[in-house]
Amino acid sequence: MNSVVRYQISTYAIMLIAFVYILPVYSDTSYSNPYLDLGIFAFEENDFVSAISHLKRAMLKQPHNPVVYHYLAKTYQKMKRYKEARFYYEQAYNIDPNLDDLLYDRGFFNYLTQKYEAALNDFIQAVKQTPDNLLANYYAGVCAFKTNQYQVALQYFLTCSKQHSNAKENIQYYTAVCYYNIGKPAQAQILFNEIVLHAQSKSLRKNAKDWLKIFKSNPSMFRPYHLYAYIEMTYDDNVKLVPPGETVNDKDDLVIKTFIDGNYNFIQSPILIMGIGYEHFQCNHVDFSDYNIISSIGSFFIKHYKNNTQHSLYIKPVHSWLNNKDYISAQGLEYDIEWKKNRHLKLCANFEYFVTNNFDNNDYDGQILNIDIGMERTIPDNENLTFNSGISIVNENTKGRDQEFQLGQIGCGLRYKNKHLKWDFGGNHYVKNYLHQDTAFQKRRTDRHSKLWTGVLLYRDPVEPYFLIEHQVNGSNIDQYDYKKTAISFGLQYFY
Repeated sequence: MNSVVRYQISTYAIMLIAFVYILPVYSDTSYSNPYLDLGIFAFEENDFVSAISHLKRAMLKQPHNPVVYHYLAKTYQKMKRYKEARFYYEQAYNIDPNLDDLLYDRGFFNYLTQKYEAALNDFIQAVKQTPDNLLANYYAGVCAFKTNQYQVALQYFLTCSKQHSNAKENIQYYTAVCYYNIGKPAQAQILFNEIVLHAQSKSLRKNAKDWLKIFKSNPSMFRPYHLYAYIEMTYDDNVKLVPPGETVNDKDDLVIKTFIDGNYNFIQSPILIMGIGYEHFQCNHVDFSDYNIISSIGSFFIKHYKNNTQHSLYIKPVHSWLNNKDYISAQGLEYDIEWKKNRHLKLCANFEYFVTNNFDNNDYDGQILNIDIGMERTIPDNENLTFNSGISIVNENTKGRDQEFQLGQIGCGLRYKNKHLKWDFGGNHYVKNYLHQDTAFQKRRTDRHSKLWTGVLLYRDPVEPYFLIEHQVNGSNIDQYDYKKTAISFGLQYFY
């Protein structure tokens, strides 16, 4: 063998030893594997076919080495062989979920393949591992944004905005849209103005200008106060007194209802809203003026937003007049919680506790506890359709033993909504068990009540018309309380 050949062989041998033992790889030396090193080197050189060959050999040598599976996943991802990439990401995660960079890489893979919910979960965990990871924060915000979790997205974008980033313009734009969607248009307007003045991207400047046009045409969104009102005309074929809803007279009547609801937010931030509100309800009968009722409801409320959850607390004093005479007063607390898992699923719960005082009949004085739990599920293949369902439990304790009851209710419905209209169809059924024997009929009363309704609301500016049909059937073990009723309503509603 001549000296030139010996020199070349020696040179290659030295290079191979240096490559295998000196090339820096993962910090965990327990995962050291020559074939893994060769696979990583080939991956970095974009020689993916060789990388796969070396990594498969490394897998045979160390079948429980998560780094091997991690790089196999990254290599298949580069080759756009996403099925294999997903498989190997899962293998690596099952072996060591805390492996360096694994959660970020798997999150980016899920983002790349438009699995935004899965990507968001990965990026959230990646941020927990390394809070100063700018890209993990950024993509967590983007994925939350794409799943309509704007409050979650905002927190990540605000974290990114504190660091210097080449994506500053994109972050500003996403942050502005998030502010708009959580009811903070003033902050959104400031950021959109900055984008118009300073952004290098023409498309971002154009989009920001379009948003500013929307703000200019809708000045009401900047007001800390809001107003909702409706007027409704109802034909009711079996009028009953509301509340408490015990008396039906087997007569029909035309009823005119008006409702006004206003509120003022004196504290309004991305995570906290605090304000006061007032509701006024009036129900006037054409023939049965003795049933005319007016209700006045005040409220002090606090709303707190954290991640994808909203907590709301209300303090409510209530006063009602029947035929212009004091009828019922109540003081109550209401707590609402709403959790949006994603843009397709929302869960909510409501808890109410009221202490009531009936001026005409002390038997109705007492306490009412009401618990509601509900779900809204948007159909993924048709986001215009939403299925909703819920259950309710009511417990009323009163001075009059005849009036104490427990009620259990279940209901469901379907909603179709587009930019022109909203159509609802639904029903509910409840069983109402009175806790004591009725003194007049000498038996405990049980009511079984069913209700069906359908309604259409048309989106028009500024007044929106709606049409509603309701049918109710109440069956009781005391025939005196059996009844049926149908109501047909037409109304107009207005938002300010």
